[in-house]
Amino acid sequence: MNTFLSLISFGVLISILLSAWAVFELNSMKTDIVVINKDVANVLGQMKEIKSQPVRGARPNAPPSQPQNVLVSIDDDPIKGDPNAPVTIIEFSDYQCPFCKRFYDNTLGQIDEEYISKGKVRLVFRDYPLGFHKKAMPAAIAANCAGEQGKYWEVHDFFFENPTKLDVDSVLNSSKELNLNEDQFRKCAEDKTKEAEVNKDFEAGQKYGVRGTPSFFIGKTDNGKKEMTGVYVRGAQPFSAFKTHIDKLLAEKN
Repeated sequence: MNTFLSLISFGVLISILLSAWAVFELNSMKTDIVVINKDVANVLGQMKEIKSQPVRGARPNAPPSQPQNVLVSIDDDPIKGDPNAPVTIIEFSDYQCPFCKRFYDNTLGQIDEEYISKGKVRLVFRDYPLGFHKKAMPAAIAANCAGEQGKYWEVHDFFFENPTKLDVDSVLNSSKELNLNEDQFRKCAEDKTKEAEVNKDFEAGQKYGVRGTPSFFIGKTDNGKKEMTGVYVRGAQPFSAFKTHIDKLLAEKN
């Protein structure tokens, strides 16, 4: 009898353990499903971002399927580095674009360290605010206004490092060390001529075949001229992609 009862007790224990394991497995599967759903949502969000670019203005020319040289103007836009550096990178960018921030976070610093700071490359920043990024245009205007006071690149860096603060008040409140003239800064930000300047950059980008942000044109500097012939590079590419083009241009004889 005792043996029989022991067997029953053992069977009950096994049933309890199996039930507990089944519940554990079910909860684990539910957790995996939640994680997978989040990953799918992130991918779909990125795909939507890519497909949506751009939404303003006339339809741009289709980008070349293979690297192709394009005649591009630097206009009168901000230059980072030696103005006479032998290689020029013209960037078309959007302060609210997550891929532009990725380039800033992961690649620009390396380009700066190896080339810009050594006088080998100059970076020209041209605005390309996408229509569905509502804060991109005000941020572009604010950065250009800071440029009037010699603080363009400081505000450029501030925006990419603080993507939730793309406005005039945030610049003034969070960057007191910039010593901006507040009245002049605010007056400039409300001036429609600055918006026209940003729109001119956007329209130029469309003319050159820009199809999203960030987009780059890399070429040899033609000193004394505001135009250069450059190869089109699209997206937040790794440093190695830029290095390949830059080193090839630096190795070429004049």
